[in-house]
Amino acid sequence: MNGDVTVQMTFDKNSITDISVEGDKETPGIGTLALEQLPDTILKAQSAEIDGIASATITSDAILMAAAASAGQNGASVIVLEANGIVGGSTIRSGGHMLVFDNKINASMERNDKALESYLEYDPGEFGEWKDTLLTLQEQIKSYLSGNDAGRFDSVEMALIDHYIKGRGKDIDGNDVTIDFELCRNAFENAAAINSWLGEGGMKIQDKMYNAHGGTPVDGASAMVNALQTMAEASGAKIILNMRATDLIVENGSVTGVTAVDSNGTKHTYHAQKGVILATGSFSSNGAMCAQYQRMETGLTANVGSTNPATNTGDGIIMAENAGAALRDMGLLCTLMKGYHEGCSTGEFGKINGTQQLIVNAEGKRFMDDVKAGGMTTTGVLNSQPDGLAYFVGDSSMIHALNESVEGFVDDMCSRGDWFVVADSLEEALAKSGLDVETAMETITTFNGYVDAGTDPDFGRTAFNGKVENGPFAVVKMENHYHLTFGGLVIDTDAQVLDENNQPIPHLYAAGDVISGFEGAAHQSGDCLTVVLFYGKVAGQKAALRQGGHPG
Repeated sequence: MNGDVTVQMTFDKNSITDISVEGDKETPGIGTLALEQLPDTILKAQSAEIDGIASATITSDAILMAAAASAGQNGASVIVLEANGIVGGSTIRSGGHMLVFDNKINASMERNDKALESYLEYDPGEFGEWKDTLLTLQEQIKSYLSGNDAGRFDSVEMALIDHYIKGRGKDIDGNDVTIDFELCRNAFENAAAINSWLGEGGMKIQDKMYNAHGGTPVDGASAMVNALQTMAEASGAKIILNMRATDLIVENGSVTGVTAVDSNGTKHTYHAQKGVILATGSFSSNGAMCAQYQRMETGLTANVGSTNPATNTGDGIIMAENAGAALRDMGLLCTLMKGYHEGCSTGEFGKINGTQQLIVNAEGKRFMDDVKAGGMTTTGVLNSQPDGLAYFVGDSSMIHALNESVEGFVDDMCSRGDWFVVADSLEEALAKSGLDVETAMETITTFNGYVDAGTDPDFGRTAFNGKVENGPFAVVKMENHYHLTFGGLVIDTDAQVLDENNQPIPHLYAAGDVISGFEGAAHQSGDCLTVVLFYGKVAGQKAALRQGGHPG
């Protein structure tokens, strides 16, 4: 993921006798686990045909650990079924950012009077359930602006309103997305308590802000996961790795357990006396499911790749729906541009983006101001293009710029497949990329004329970085990948999964990316982890104490 991994193998006439692996840039607790465990596994198997360490196929979130810790601390006997070879799920791959309302940090920052004035202009009548929160915030701001207190203003109410504003949106059918006020409010108001609880497991927050309301654990998301695992195991939770739940067991309308399968394909049955908690993550790597449900743009199909691990396939959503659970906002998702089918990482895409001279779609035609490519998006011109594809085109200046950024960068990209093509002639590069040469050449000729004229009558581009004219030439196939899905199960504030009649399904709880209603139409980095961890904790507590709307 982050740099070279060097593998040295020694053989005799009949066998593998030794393996050494070096990879000092891999993520602690993820890539490093593979470095530690795979060599011995290969030696024992005398073959490289083995299952990889499941950090490369992560499904569930650290919310499993939050639920386990909370349930155990409330006296329940807990079994965690983890589909992968490590705990932590998608969370351990994240930045670990969460809400932190730290008065000490805010007091050390400059006043933010100017930024606050816009909140006073909002019409509370346009904020629905969030109206009273906005009114409270406006009074808070007025009081702050009329005083002379040092430091930056912040509050739970301000974070809630920012969350609502960022998350508002509609799908392509004009339907408003859901931002569940009560779900968000409960989590936001308990952010400090969640951080304190994680502190019991050894997690500490950095003394600086991540964004307007967020902070980051010291040592990032791994510290969060370590704290949760420490508390879960201390409370007696039994964690079973490489065990993937496949079906819920439902008896007389109540969820009484799950069936699961291990890495060898052997089936297992687990019975639950208190309840079952789903924290199986999103369905971002289920292209067919994304294409079936997505209602954001017209060009997103089952062929679109994913930035997520291969096991983020919506297991919990499917299991719960089969048990009668309601689904909400399933068409809501966002994409992130990278090399075709994981040809390059997000960071490598960042190096490539901006060096191209123009961009064409799969039909060889320009479709946007070429300068404005990339980024995380729920809607956008690329998502409406055939298969969500874009082809970055450039000449020797593009190649030179990339190799200047990282020595040997272009050769590295070319070695990964035909998504990154370099050829001496432009026609050859276009043909190898699968584009219609005649159409693409006509597009490029027209574009070069716009560069000479310094104006782009088609898409209003105002800044150019040269004509495409001097070989060698590069054509790079880029794709908007399914990145995050925002739809899923509907839960109440007790983390109970609700059915189509808005009634709790007895003994079934959920938290994390398997649920809906907490992001809206945009990824809310710094907010979402607080929400999912809070409901993981709630789910564990309510299941252990058998509290909520279902029968005892």
